[in-house]
Amino acid sequence: MVGDAPIGGALRRVRDFVAARFDPRSHTGLGLTLRLAGFALAIWVFSGLLDAVLDNETLVRIDRVVESWFHVHSTPAGLAIFEFVTQIGMPVVDVVIGIVALFLLYRREYPLLVTWLFANLGGKLIEYVIKNTVHRTRPQYAAEFLNGVSYSFPSGHTMGSTICYLMLAYIIAARPGTTSRTRWIAFVVAGVVVFAVAFSRVYLGVHYPSDVAGGFAAGMAWLTACGATRHLVTKGRAFSRVEQDEGTARQLP
Repeated sequence: MVGDAPIGGALRRVRDFVAARFDPRSHTGLGLTLRLAGFALAIWVFSGLLDAVLDNETLVRIDRVVESWFHVHSTPAGLAIFEFVTQIGMPVVDVVIGIVALFLLYRREYPLLVTWLFANLGGKLIEYVIKNTVHRTRPQYAAEFLNGVSYSFPSGHTMGSTICYLMLAYIIAARPGTTSRTRWIAFVVAGVVVFAVAFSRVYLGVHYPSDVAGGFAAGMAWLTACGATRHLVTKGRAFSRVEQDEGTARQLP
């Protein structure tokens, strides 16, 4: 019976720890847990794609089959449409980054401004590092739609769009007074835009499907990491203020 006491104590600590991770009232509870779970899932998907790309096996063969299919079945009208759509990924993303930054600066929402710039500019740096580490060459028909030379994995248009438009949807959804319907519309529109940009890169033949999937996974990983950091900082400060207020209230006669 004596030996059971340490085991029982350890089980209680594990139970309390798990329960705390799903506590919606705690700044280290459910909100942080969901963000970290999203980060872990995105990293797992990205690492799997990267491993498959570097192995040059089944996924690469599928990429080339899809690339050839789109090259054969593309039409002048389709190319014109998706050449327009792809601009939403770049350079429109850069314009949106600048406009939203100026808006947040005007509103003096400095913590959110820092998060916005850190997420978007940090994402560009991460994309650059990954591309120049992996060194994957572009599809064979890519030169017609490219200005200059760059590597293929991951898709910068897809990664940048994922970070920019999904975070913009979050900013809209988190504003005071925003209705539930508006929140859903913001995220649905952002998701459609990201998918359209990703599809345009494959249709135009400038990226393989695994490139856009890798761009989406990398963008989600970085976005959820930034979200978890912001959650810890903002909720942690709020939690500390509440504790201080409660401590002050207990000291009053």
